Amino acid sequence: MSRGIVMKRKTIGVLVGGITDDFTRLLCHGVIERAKTLDVNIVVIPGKFLDREYSETSDIYYEYQYQTLFSYVTKENLDGVIVASSCIGCFATKERIREFMKRYLQMPCVIVAADEPDQICVRYDNGAGIREGLNYMIEELGYTRIGMIGGPDSNYDAKERRRTYIEALEAHGIEFDPELYVEGNLTSESKEVFRDILDRNPDMQGVFCVNDSCASGFYEELKARDILPGRDISVMGYDDIEWATQIYPTLSTVRADAGKLGSEAVNLMVRLIDGNQVESKILPTEFIRRDSFCKKGGSRKRSKNVIEGYLSMNHMLSEQWEERNKTQFKMKTFIQKVLSFDRGNDRSYGEILGTMDWLDIENAFIFLYKEPIIHLIGEPFELPDQLYLKTKDLKEKVSSVITVNQKVLSSNLYDFESLGVEGAGIYVLLPLYSNEILYGVLLCDLTEGVLVNGEFLGNQVSAAVKMINLLKTNEEIMKRLEESMAILQKNNIMLDNLSKQDPLTGIMNRRGFFDRSLQLLKECEEQKRTATVFYADMNSLKIINDRYGHDEGDFSLKTIGDILIESVGDNGIVGRIGGDEYCCLVLGLKDSDAADAFAEEVYSSFEKFNEHCDKPYKVSVSLGNCQIVEYNKKGLQNAMTMADEKLYEVKKYRKKDVVKVKN
Repeated sequence: MSRGIVMKRKTIGVLVGGITDDFTRLLCHGVIERAKTLDVNIVVIPGKFLDREYSETSDIYYEYQYQTLFSYVTKENLDGVIVASSCIGCFATKERIREFMKRYLQMPCVIVAADEPDQICVRYDNGAGIREGLNYMIEELGYTRIGMIGGPDSNYDAKERRRTYIEALEAHGIEFDPELYVEGNLTSESKEVFRDILDRNPDMQGVFCVNDSCASGFYEELKARDILPGRDISVMGYDDIEWATQIYPTLSTVRADAGKLGSEAVNLMVRLIDGNQVESKILPTEFIRRDSFCKKGGSRKRSKNVIEGYLSMNHMLSEQWEERNKTQFKMKTFIQKVLSFDRGNDRSYGEILGTMDWLDIENAFIFLYKEPIIHLIGEPFELPDQLYLKTKDLKEKVSSVITVNQKVLSSNLYDFESLGVEGAGIYVLLPLYSNEILYGVLLCDLTEGVLVNGEFLGNQVSAAVKMINLLKTNEEIMKRLEESMAILQKNNIMLDNLSKQDPLTGIMNRRGFFDRSLQLLKECEEQKRTATVFYADMNSLKIINDRYGHDEGDFSLKTIGDILIESVGDNGIVGRIGGDEYCCLVLGLKDSDAADAFAEEVYSSFEKFNEHCDKPYKVSVSLGNCQIVEYNKKGLQNAMTMADEKLYEVKKYRKKDVVKVKN
């Protein structure tokens, strides 16, 4: 039985790309306004973008974790879903988008800003406003060299706008020139694309940008070349976002009200849930001419009101700067508060929610998984059957949830009445993660502050949750350590009596390695032989332990000891000096080239082992080395420190490919 039957108030999901994107913000404004009049709950779910390529060294590499939010939409926990499929799939193929949409077509579904056959859609009439703007360039300004910065062909709006651009040219007898068209990614970050179209077309008279976000990036490239829109070139955008009237010169654009998209989508969704017959809707657009268009007659003179424009812009920038400073101060205070706890218990989660009033958040909930989940890029994610509600903030009254009441079925995640919320609300769901580790989700009010700073909020709450987990782990370790120390003291077992052999791997432990190394260094000094320290660190031990079990982790540690012993042979010694850290003292390597060659031999040994081993994971290490200068304890320690630093540099560029790829 669906929630729509058993619940009085409807709850609708809204799947979008990034929560702080211009389109999403405007869409949400319309959704919020209409939802309030219809007394329905809204949950905005920003799952980012399908098939976006993430460089491992990029600051946004781990944003793939946002895509796990797509699994939080089911017919069991929501009455219906509104999907901005073209936005979510702006980097994906049509086939990929349709495959993605299949899971949501089993429930009431409305698609916005796209046209899908046999589906209920709300979209723009892309043609009218674009034709009006292009007609003005051609008929009033006499342009024949008009370029376009478009978007991926998989994006419905981008494809339609390109088609309209070509038709408008051909309607005036102007043949489409492929040199005047470039494909961007619908954002302001398409810098190479902006440079390309300008470099190829120095005589270009006007440019149509697929949206205002794209136009903002193009403005920056024009500024770098001392080209002024409205004087040297005419620029037209699409959307008419707030930025279009704030930039100088103000941007001519096509007014396509994303808020109306959101409002109409909610209207259709409510009727659809109620069992009514509904049809797709097309919303009108209109061309808005501003200062980014040159003047008639080709004179391209600056606006007479340029001084007033600058004064107005300076005033606006001053206000924005003042507001930005206030926001930065609030952010700084928030960070200080959110990380101020010193205990790793459930009460600390409540301290996090108590810091979010600066975003006007009155209701918030932290749901965590039973245990953190390791989720690597490209892996499917399956929502657990239940989550654990650690703390909640209702009308700015924060309370921790006792352990016996923490379990919440995923199918009841958006049961706001059970959560204690009175009345309808507008919420956003944000993932809580650190790198490849998923902790849970934050569900909170979607305020204007969250629409601007939502990703910052998610990042800081994620950092706080990570710290609580680390504190909790540390407290457990300290407790076990105290228990162990009590046992050691009771039995009068002293550190000096510990064996010099590592019990797990059978090789020397830290103490044994140091003692034997000092003996060998004394012999090397007498024989004038070189000695090189190799610091080795196992790759991805935590992932192997968590995914395959600690027995497999122990097997990996033993294997590393065996391979290192075999590699060093009679030319030195090997010791396990920490949990997943090993150290080798190798004698007779003449210089750094010989040391690097030895390291490659070690890497090769591990590759051969992994090829023949039937384990589903790879056993590997990273190495750093340093030749010893002083043949004494200080020299050994210095060399180990240097080798460890080099090892750190190696690990920074190591790919996390612990799982073997099945052929």
